[in-house]
Amino acid sequence: MSKQSQISATISEGTKEALDRFAESRGLKKNFVVEQALLYFMEARRELPDEALVPARLLVDDESFDRLAEALSSPPAPTKALRDLMRGQGD
Repeated sequence: MSKQSQISATISEGTKEALDRFAESRGLKKNFVVEQALLYFMEARRELPDEALVPARLLVDDESFDRLAEALSSPPAPTKALRDLMRGQGD
């Protein structure tokens, strides 16, 4: 049997409530969910480029998600510098 170690972390009330609901709805222990989440997170950070990861905090509440979705659906017009860069005429 592998050794176990306890950690302590301060998390938002919303995240704690989401963890409680998630674990209970699936019949899982919170310890298991947290450990699996940490392992997946660390593996993703090793394997994926930084720009591939959207900070989870942006997706925690509906208001933040709606602001992100709006920004993505209505991007600003490209600047001259961006157009030049995309044409291979950057600095």
